[in-house]
Amino acid sequence: MESISSIFGSNPSISSIFQICLDILILALLAGVFLFKKPKISKKDEEVIQSFDKIIEETGKIAQEFEANLTTRQEMLQHITTRLDQRIQEAQGMCSRLEQLVQINSERVAAPAAPPAPGPQPRGTDQQKVLLLAKKGLGAAEIARSMKRPVGEIELILNLQRISS
Repeated sequence: MESISSIFGSNPSISSIFQICLDILILALLAGVFLFKKPKISKKDEEVIQSFDKIIEETGKIAQEFEANLTTRQEMLQHITTRLDQRIQEAQGMCSRLEQLVQINSERVAAPAAPPAPGPQPRGTDQQKVLLLAKKGLGAAEIARSMKRPVGEIELILNLQRISS
């Protein structure tokens, strides 16, 4: 009572106290209605909510699949990058070896050539093989491939044989 009397002054009337109690009761009832009463949802609204739930679930599944796909592709790219780096290193090694061979060849060209070794040349046997294969009906390209010789060399041997016969 003393707190109420401090609010209204020294002389609170019963009607003002009754009014305050009634206001508090109304506020409590309104709060109870808003907190405990469930909103009514129509069937159409419920169907819309269910369809949104399905869409959210499907979107989640798609996102998970997409993430897995991205992870797989990232691993593949890392593997490819590693293989390419290895190939680049191999190619650089080959280039350095080729440069060394070119340098050695240029040194050989600059040095005087050694006289050819006396004795029979093994070319005769190669020429005989070429002519034998040509008699069997093989063409110059096929003979060159089988003997691992340039096509021009094979054609030269065949042309010289035609001219001499």
